[in-house]
Amino acid sequence: MLTRYCNDHARQALTRPGPMFCAVPDWKGAVKTLAIATVALLGAGCAEAAANCQDEVAAAFERLRTSVRPYRRETTIIVNDQQTYRETAEYLPPDRLRTVTETGAPGVETSEVIRVGARAWGRQTRRWSWDEWELGLAQEIYGGSAGMDFSIWPDRIIPAGHVFECLGRVVFKDSAYLGYRAQVPKTIISFSVSNAQPSEQEQRELMAKFQKMPQAWRTVFLDLGSALPVLDLMAEENQLDNPKSKVHFTYPSDIKIDPPVP
Repeated sequence: MLTRYCNDHARQALTRPGPMFCAVPDWKGAVKTLAIATVALLGAGCAEAAANCQDEVAAAFERLRTSVRPYRRETTIIVNDQQTYRETAEYLPPDRLRTVTETGAPGVETSEVIRVGARAWGRQTRRWSWDEWELGLAQEIYGGSAGMDFSIWPDRIIPAGHVFECLGRVVFKDSAYLGYRAQVPKTIISFSVSNAQPSEQEQRELMAKFQKMPQAWRTVFLDLGSALPVLDLMAEENQLDNPKSKVHFTYPSDIKIDPPVP
């Protein structure tokens, strides 16, 4: 349940969803992707408000990316009814991290990675021994100027099509946050071995599927005091308590990451 208390700088956008068809040939020229996306038509004032809110979301993740504060990122993604992806990542700037990943796929074991400075180790499941990475590989993968956490790199945190509106102060599950949300563009992918444009019948069928697709929203909650990210949720309309994707950021001061072997 999300309670919206005030949104003094939020504005109502005039949106008119509509279809957009495009055919994109793949690198072989034999497979065609048909995508239907929502198109939002914004008034000038609303567009300006959305841009300002977008900047606030980007600034929050930039604060996290450039901070020396330790943090934990817990990610849960519902892939389908039989598979759930989970990852727990801990970051201890400037150069220590630990990740534990469970893909949820049959036959794929849990993997764990630890990086300490120029060295890194990995293992599959906690029963197996650690294997040290080749010298230089940790720096090559994690040592870039954008930081160790790929998920919050500036060019990845706000994908194209995510235009955030400000929700102001909100209460979600008994905690108060600064809230932001963006409508996620709908997309339908269809494959064909023909290079011809889709027929009218095919377009009608795709449009029918498009209209039945539930609208998804991305909602970001920031801590009221620090303005750092706390929750990043992807959920269908009115399903915020049951998101398809959830990223939870916490900031414990006792994170400790040491080499698993001498």
